[in-house]
Amino acid sequence: MNRFQDKVCVVAGGARGIGAETARRYLAEGGKVIVGDVIDEAGEELANELGPNAAYVHLDVSDPESCSAAIRSAIETFGRLDGLVNSAIRMAPGALLDLSLEDWNTVLGVGLTGTFLMTQAAGRWWIENDHPGSVVNLSSTGGLQPYGLAGGYSTTQAGVIMLSRQFGIEWARKDIRVNVVCPGHTETPLTAYMRDPEIKQARAEATPAGRVGQPEDIAAGILFLLSDDAAYITATQLDVDGGMARSLFNHMPGRKWD
Repeated sequence: MNRFQDKVCVVAGGARGIGAETARRYLAEGGKVIVGDVIDEAGEELANELGPNAAYVHLDVSDPESCSAAIRSAIETFGRLDGLVNSAIRMAPGALLDLSLEDWNTVLGVGLTGTFLMTQAAGRWWIENDHPGSVVNLSSTGGLQPYGLAGGYSTTQAGVIMLSRQFGIEWARKDIRVNVVCPGHTETPLTAYMRDPEIKQARAEATPAGRVGQPEDIAAGILFLLSDDAAYITATQLDVDGGMARSLFNHMPGRKWD
């Protein structure tokens, strides 16, 4: 299946985890990828692994010029731009009472403002060149439910959901689709706690599907929304969480419907 034959996608936050898996799969289906990240060594290694249809650019999504430069790099390197995945993230755990303004601004600056700036930069090129496009932003089930001791993160991810809807509605008549994926707990380099077998097993048991997510699970949802298979889908949220976000009553004391 070559859903992305000769198409070009920028993956922001693409050096590892879900972003890296998305880049691999996009190329496997015929596409070309610009991997953007601040983790230069990992990003360059990934681009080298992927071969001539991939390139790495240093990308700080909180910097408007860096975002514009990443879009220009796609055009200069591969001649076009068809997709954008925003998966850059920054965490700053802690109670809101104690969270510093610096940490709050860092989390929002990467996760929410960065998503805005990258989407804006891609959209400007698409609109100026009358070219269709597809954006998939990564939020989280932490944007659907308050996540204790991660208030900056949860607030950011909730904002990403609304921002995606807003862009999707504004650009629908321009043939530019903007959607958002909300992963559940997923085993990536950022979720180091999953290395504890007891924690991983407990999270699996709390998930209706009976396991924690893997990057390939999330990438599959991202690629669907990027592809022409989703041509009539925009301003929409896709939860890829094994049913976790809808399982509140599974964890309530009382009768169990086995």
